[in-house]
Amino acid sequence: EVHEILREYELKYCFVDRNKGTAFVTLLNGDQAQDAIRSLHQSIVRSRDITVQLQPTDSLLCLTNLPHTFTAQQLEELVRSYGNIERCFLVYSELTGHSKGYGFVEYMKKDSASRARSELLGRPEGDRAVMVQWTDVNQLTAGHHLHSKCLCVDRLPQEYDSEELTLLFSDRYKPVFCQLAQDEGSPVRGFGVVEYESAEQAEAILIEMDRTLVGGQEIRLSLCTPGTSGRSTLAALIAAQGVMLSNKKGLLPEPNLAQLLNSMTNPAALQVLMRPYHTGKRGGKFGRPPSLSPFLRPPLTAALFQLGKVQQVRILWSV
Repeated sequence: EVHEILREYELKYCFVDRNKGTAFVTLLNGDQAQDAIRSLHQSIVRSRDITVQLQPTDSLLCLTNLPHTFTAQQLEELVRSYGNIERCFLVYSELTGHSKGYGFVEYMKKDSASRARSELLGRPEGDRAVMVQWTDVNQLTAGHHLHSKCLCVDRLPQEYDSEELTLLFSDRYKPVFCQLAQDEGSPVRGFGVVEYESAEQAEAILIEMDRTLVGGQEIRLSLCTPGTSGRSTLAALIAAQGVMLSNKKGLLPEPNLAQLLNSMTNPAALQVLMRPYHTGKRGGKFGRPPSLSPFLRPPLTAALFQLGKVQQVRILWSV
């Protein structure tokens, strides 16, 4: 009967709960869903008025701060390992035709979405760290709701304040909200959120000011999750950054040179010296290759290795 009612549409999934008197249906795309709502909402079936509306979902995520060179295929590869996907897409700029740096993924199960959110939050992609937020499905019902009015401004100087940020981002358009993350006693700092009246204004500022030098630092701009106010966006980003910081606290820091020299009696420490690893920030338009840590360059590493052997011999003789 449900298939007959929806015979003009292509059904991907249909489940009828007779106890509740409801049917859950997945159509081919959002356009068909919107058309079905307009055509069938408050119509009569078996002498009863029926209600047709979008089903709320608790499995929809928005991924922001993606590289602008990211493709739809790369996004799908990034998210598909966590579970079966209902839909997944990037949001593109009508002005440039390129990705706006964020996209959506909806999983068929909430636990898949929860796992994806936990593991993807803070994941490095290029010279950016992916941000992940739960999203209301109603944000996807109209095209203009997909375009964000809020910008995240990252890598600001630590001494920067909100007044300076407002002044910096008021030259072309006046923001409706502009504030730094400056919670008292919180380690979450160095970024802020700027909200404009329209998505077009936000995108224009993104194109104009991304990678601008501020206080000798190259700032990064990215569009935030659409459909939320600047104040709510800032609160969500502070919470997400707090989670990222707390997750990092469980990691052991890389040993510094003094620690390594003091532990030369341990053969394992010598192996650490011989293990190449990299440090340094990426820079340039697409990032420069990271440089080898200055005290782990091959000649110095070999010298430290010999020093460790000498130290072990001295201890052996003293025994």
